[in-house]
Amino acid sequence: MNDRSRLVSRALLPFAVVFALSTVGSLGTAANAPLSAPTIVVPYGASEYKYQVVSVDDGIGFERPDFDDSAFAVGDAGFGSREGYCELNNTGDVRTEWPVETDLLVRKPLDLPAGTTDVVVYVAVDNDVQVFINGYDVSDGLQFHEGCPSLGSFSFAVPDSLLQVGTNLLAVRARDRGVLAYLDLEVTRRSRLRLG
Repeated sequence: MNDRSRLVSRALLPFAVVFALSTVGSLGTAANAPLSAPTIVVPYGASEYKYQVVSVDDGIGFERPDFDDSAFAVGDAGFGSREGYCELNNTGDVRTEWPVETDLLVRKPLDLPAGTTDVVVYVAVDNDVQVFINGYDVSDGLQFHEGCPSLGSFSFAVPDSLLQVGTNLLAVRARDRGVLAYLDLEVTRRSRLRLG
């Protein structure tokens, strides 16, 4: 390599490095971009759930997106017993009656924009709960809970691979085993921030 070649190589090297880094950066932007703070998609006390009260274990298949829920009623969370010794069992927090010793099936569409990640479903329940997103069980079966409900008794992280841009389906089976009943939900999401 002669002196002129060395000079050209040294002059072009910074340009080549900058170009390579900018190219790699643009390809990896989505996966490596910083995340936004959590945004509430469905708040506790949300309105317009489709719901149905059924006998224990009835309603098989209600979690599927193609399930016909036209026979379901429309109600507002929280669901449960309005009187009792638990803090959330009161006329302010219970907006839709849910009888004890039954299962409650709820369905609610979630609209998610492109870039959504880290969706989490938070549950306040008395007694047990099973959570589905787009027909997939994200709670690993029916989860058991004893005692009074509290906000955030359970949290279920939704794998990003289950999410789609636009309408997604949240479906929940809650089970009461006697005395008092309660269910309310919150869903949060995060987004990848655009750089530049």
